[in-house]
Amino acid sequence: MKVTTSRFGEIEIDSDKIIEMPDGMIGFTEHRFILLLPDNKGCFFWLQSVDNPALAFVVADPTAFVPGYEVTLTPDEYDKLRLAPEAVEVILLAVVNIPNEARNITLNLQGPIVVNPAQMTAKQIVLENGKYPVRHPLFSTAEPEQTERDGVSGSVQKITAICGNL
Repeated sequence: MKVTTSRFGEIEIDSDKIIEMPDGMIGFTEHRFILLLPDNKGCFFWLQSVDNPALAFVVADPTAFVPGYEVTLTPDEYDKLRLAPEAVEVILLAVVNIPNEARNITLNLQGPIVVNPAQMTAKQIVLENGKYPVRHPLFSTAEPEQTERDGVSGSVQKITAICGNL
């Protein structure tokens, strides 16, 4: 399938890489997205609308940057994601806000995107517990421990498995 994007031109993707978001992203009407991995193979991805070439979000796995970050889903969210109650395999994504200065990049931890990779469905949820901010600074002065870095490569591999190619 061919997808036209404003950033990458026309790209060919497998139709099984399309993520259905029945409720869309908050504030947007589009319902079909693909994840794209830039050439640098880093930990940032593009969540690109299949139907709107101009709509794309930079996203990252919040667990790679925030140790202990977790999301509890409601029964309704399980249903929307077509997750079985015992399912443990989900992918969490956070929208990245990139202001003029790179050192001020933030993650939206209050509105994560939960992806069910088995069904290729996703939902952006709003965490109402007040535990996580909308603008969590991505970079801090503290260096992550080695075990955290090892976990990052595993989470990136999970996301990469459902990405389309650029």
